[in-house]
Amino acid sequence: MSERAKALEAISLSKDFRLGRGQVLHAVRDVSFNLYRGAVVALVGESGSGKSTAARLLAGQERLTSGTIRLDGEPVSVSTRRAFRRYKSSVQYVFQDPFASLNPIHTVRYHLERPVRLHQRPGGSGGMASPQKRTDVSQQLDTLMEQVRLTPARQFLAKYPHELSGGQRQRVSFARALAARPSVLLADEPVSMLDVSIRLEMLALLDDLRKRLRIAMLYITHDIASARYFADEVLVMYAGQIVERGPAEEVTQQPRHPYTQLLIASAPDPDNLGKRSQPPRKSEEAATVGCPFSPRCPLADDRCRRENPALTTLSQTRAAACWHLEKTGGGTSASS
Repeated sequence: MSERAKALEAISLSKDFRLGRGQVLHAVRDVSFNLYRGAVVALVGESGSGKSTAARLLAGQERLTSGTIRLDGEPVSVSTRRAFRRYKSSVQYVFQDPFASLNPIHTVRYHLERPVRLHQRPGGSGGMASPQKRTDVSQQLDTLMEQVRLTPARQFLAKYPHELSGGQRQRVSFARALAARPSVLLADEPVSMLDVSIRLEMLALLDDLRKRLRIAMLYITHDIASARYFADEVLVMYAGQIVERGPAEEVTQQPRHPYTQLLIASAPDPDNLGKRSQPPRKSEEAATVGCPFSPRCPLADDRCRRENPALTTLSQTRAAACWHLEKTGGGTSASS
């Protein structure tokens, strides 16, 4: 993956929320990763782990407490409206709920035509493609509908969101994001609101789009099984920090962090449908001192409750943050 062109770099991102009375919520803590053109990085974790906040930081929807974002090697600045629009032409967000993210009083044509005109107008910033002096909007809308497999386009462009199925609405959301011709797509739980029967179909569509259009993609999910199917690299997040990272196949087949192991154990196993897996224990909140997972970890000891482990390099592509890696599948090497 290191040989692929970097599209977006997240460097030591942190986000704190002040709760009042001197309390601070550390939603994202020193998170770093790269997104590569034509590749998918999955950010996996339970609700409240900080994965969606990390995506909103990359999208410019939240201000960084600290850290740096680089787009095509250049530091990102969204201090002005023009700079923010230029950045949004390259980095687009797909929301979890396609119905809530579409305006019910406007047609599909309006939802797609607006970003085409906004991001590809003459003199504007057109994302990956250079701006056209005279944009053939109708032709571009047809192309977008074909890309997300809503054909014939004429049949769908005149419809309103409530006239579409959940899967069709999400396809429109994909098309709206693609209308800016982005180099990066941030997909926040893009299939979790859909019927189980069409989730695999939608992931296959996203997979086809990122390969054909060479889009770098961040896939946010609580479903580690879908991450194995869809992603090239998996980052496991707990209490705002990365606790394990590596190639999707390796992380899901040979998890090293106790939290990753519990996530996988809680996923349904098609080979043992009669056997119920035990979900990760949720009896206690994340610790504020020491390892955040220590209240729920079966391996936790006094050191875990005192000191928070850093990510430790396991191989060229693997890392995990645990004091007991020798008990979870092998030895360790120097901290990264």
